[in-house]
Formats: sequence, structure tokens, C-alpha cells
Amino acid sequence: MLVLSQAQLDKLGEEDLIRAVHRYLAERFPDAAPVPADDFRLFGRSQLARAEAHGMTTRWQAACYIVTAALAGDRFDEDSPAARDVLADPAMTADRKAEWLTEWVDAMIAALSQRD
Repeated sequence: MLVLSQAQLDKLGEEDLIRAVHRYLAERFPDAAPVPADDFRLFGRSQLARAEAHGMTTRWQAACYIVTAALAGDRFDEDSPAARDVLADPAMTADRKAEWLTEWVDAMIAALSQRD
């Protein structure tokens, strides 16, 4: 009988999440240069750790964080004063932080598309 530890099950869940985000980004931004799956897996793992450091631990919260990092930079949580403030705000729930990230990314995309 095959027995998996909770850590192994969690890891499988993380890998599935990272693959799903990778597919989402490729479908949402088909004109962008493709990122090899192995490279994105390493990126996704590092971003999961950063998301967890900000209390964002559900699959949805982590996905919002990884998408934001893919579009805004892997250290957006340090480089952007607005993101840094939101993610450090103890009064904001992790769900609200994830919502804010999606709104922030949408606003950036809208601003960039107006330039074209």
C-alpha cells in the first residue's frame, strides 16, 4: 500500500496550484514570451513561501499572489510601497489582501493597455 505523508500531499497540492497558475498566465497573456514549466515551478515555489510569509495560505490567496509576482516582479512586496503597506497591514485579512492584489494588477494592466 502506498502511503503519503501530509507534507507530500501538501507538496502535490502546491505543484498542481503552480501548474494551474502557469496555464492561466499562458492563456491570459498569449502574446507574452513563454516561460518554461521548470522555471515557473521554481518561481512559483519561491512565491508560495513569500505569500505564506504574508499570511496568504489558501490556494486562492496563493494563486493571487503568484499571478501578481509574475506580472509585477518577484519582489513586488518589497519594491512597491503600496503593496508593501497592504501586505504588512495587520488589520487586513488575507482574503482582502488577495482581493487588493487582483484589483492592483487589473489597474496596472488597464493603465498599460491605455498606452498602446
